Amino acid sequence: MKKDIVSIITTFYNAEQFIIHTLASVYSQIVDKDKFEIEYVLVDDHSPDNSRKLVEAFMQKHNIKDRWKIVKPEKNLGCGGARRFGIQNATGDYFMFIDADDYYINRDFILRAYNTIVSENADIVEYGVLYNQPNGTQQNNTAPRKFVIQNNKHLSEIALFKDNLIKFNVWSKIYKRWIVESFEYSDERTFEDVMTIPVWVYNANKIVIMPTPEINYRAASNSIIRTDWTKTRLGTIKAIASHFERFKDDYDLLKAMYQRAMIDLENVLSNKSSECEGFVEMSKLNTYMLKYIYPKTWQEKTYNPE
Repeated sequence: MKKDIVSIITTFYNAEQFIIHTLASVYSQIVDKDKFEIEYVLVDDHSPDNSRKLVEAFMQKHNIKDRWKIVKPEKNLGCGGARRFGIQNATGDYFMFIDADDYYINRDFILRAYNTIVSENADIVEYGVLYNQPNGTQQNNTAPRKFVIQNNKHLSEIALFKDNLIKFNVWSKIYKRWIVESFEYSDERTFEDVMTIPVWVYNANKIVIMPTPEINYRAASNSIIRTDWTKTRLGTIKAIASHFERFKDDYDLLKAMYQRAMIDLENVLSNKSSECEGFVEMSKLNTYMLKYIYPKTWQEKTYNPE
């Protein structure tokens, strides 16, 4: 009987500080050899540091010859493009992702994820995350209980945009291959998850949300999210706005998406004047979204800085 393949994709660029921990968390995973095997695709996005040497040394040390492979695109693609390249080089029946500075908390995580998505006949299974901030604090973002959303695309999107039961992170889930192939992963360098996950969630017929934290996420202090607050918020709003045309017939969902975008806008503009950085672009995005929600009265609800 043919065994299933679970493809795990990691992209790396300047990841030498943490990548060994990531590799070890994948290498130590327990598998049911009668049912599935792990394929690990590591994408070297032209990393200038010692990340690749560390990966190669780890593979040599553990005599890893099968089902682990390092692939390298012709040029640096950034996170989105590198993940897309990893998908293109993976052969799995199921897909998972993990960043090069994160790790799986439990050694049986992939085994349980595989068993859950198969036994539930789900298209996506979501798991909780432990967020570790640069200041040493930790936040547990995990559903309070198991949830199942089936054949209800509206509820799936509400769970993503409003309820935070489903997260925008690509790496907090296991997917059937057809979901990953149903919409090509965004090749944007930033906010690529927000560009992609809403469509994958919408396409899924059944989503299961599990109440266990499984991924240890490190918030890198030098990431765009930490170093350019305005650009981060503006990028999130742009990514959310990009989905309005797709979901234009679901009024309640559009409102939920708008409210989610406003969280970012308000965090930037709170107690600031209209002269602050990014205001004009945010105002245009605000107008763009309101035209979908209030097609006849949007002009009464907007301010045009021009």
